[in-house]
Amino acid sequence: MPSNKFVKTAKRIAERDKALFDELLEFEKTKKIRTKTRLNFTIDKGVASRFKRLCREKGYNMSARVEQAINKMIKKGEAA
Repeated sequence: MPSNKFVKTAKRIAERDKALFDELLEFEKTKKIRTKTRLNFTIDKGVASRFKRLCREKGYNMSARVEQAINKMIKKGEAA
């Protein structure tokens, strides 16, 4: 039986860093660590359509291309 101090500490950590705690619970269930996160943002319909078509034609992964563009911006200091 865990001590009250342990339980209180665990609850405090879970409340303070919920995302990390949830990730640990997910790892406990699946034995896998997620390194990606889902984002939700809005862009112009025309741009989205052309980007989707280009990626389909070239065989690109859309998410990978967006991630590459973001990384370029970060390295250039544009997204700081």
